[in-house]
Amino acid sequence: MGNLLIALPHLRAMLSTHPDALLVVNARYQTLVKQSLPGEKRLLFYPEQALSSSRPLWQRIKHYLMFVHAMRRFRADLCVDIEGEQKSATLSRLSGATTRIGPPRRHGHWFYNMSQEPDWQGHRWQGYASLSQPAASAPAHYLPLVECADSNARICALLPMHAADTRLIVHVGATKTYKMWHAEQFASLCQQARRAGLTPILVGAGHKDRVQIARVQSFLCEPVLDLCDQLNLSEFIALLQHSRAYVGNDSGPMHLAAACGIPTVGLFGPTNDNLWRPLSPHARVLRWQACTAECERSSCVQDTYPCLQRITVDQVMDTLLALGVPVGAHANTSRRAV
Repeated sequence: MGNLLIALPHLRAMLSTHPDALLVVNARYQTLVKQSLPGEKRLLFYPEQALSSSRPLWQRIKHYLMFVHAMRRFRADLCVDIEGEQKSATLSRLSGATTRIGPPRRHGHWFYNMSQEPDWQGHRWQGYASLSQPAASAPAHYLPLVECADSNARICALLPMHAADTRLIVHVGATKTYKMWHAEQFASLCQQARRAGLTPILVGAGHKDRVQIARVQSFLCEPVLDLCDQLNLSEFIALLQHSRAYVGNDSGPMHLAAACGIPTVGLFGPTNDNLWRPLSPHARVLRWQACTAECERSSCVQDTYPCLQRITVDQVMDTLLALGVPVGAHANTSRRAV
């Protein structure tokens, strides 16, 4: 999700420049694309769900061949792959385009006939810019997300007693364990937020998020409102658009919150915030200290990831205050660990 949000300005620039273009995107993010590019019809969605290993093999083959047929029927002269992952590289090859441009990768000559070195020295936005034909104009930014009336109504019906200006959205999960702030810290944050007059709301989707949310709830005397697996993507966007602030680990939802324009605090550990920081003036990145040269994302020299785990709840609350979130009450409250 984060990659797509960062890339969308460049995708729009290419669609604007090439009237006969076709944008191929994972169907999982169909809602996100349609709310970022309202009215855009030049879209083809990769049927990831239909290709799940839980489906019968013959069904998966059928859906894949149907998708490839639709893509080749477009008869592209030029294919630009700005992601360069195995899946997108394979689709580039199968597109039938005469010219196929992509970043260098192993056996890249099989997928592309024109390799283009991306600029990974700065933010991922600049990397995508160096591959796009053409790129969006600087500075780096997200596309605005249009509101969906039906999703707004669903959120109002789901949270009738929680005013939008008090909602603090908290995402405690992440794709990798080394990106996750301790559950005890998130629980303490929820307590502090309540004392400051905010309503913490836990969000997420999937098994990993459910497990982490259960751990957070286990450290609380009074459970926090939990909307994990209860919202579709459009409803989640509506919730963010009508909330006061967001706090979460380095993840796709962090970028989505920043794209919605609300105050956003991203908790970073061993991942590179120069590459993945949220692109919003209302967003801030927190890290306790820089990683040592010997550290790797999945292997911490000190084994405890102090870069992430030593971020304090007070730092998060102070950052929210600096972003204009009214949490002044916490300054006069005795702050204790859970």
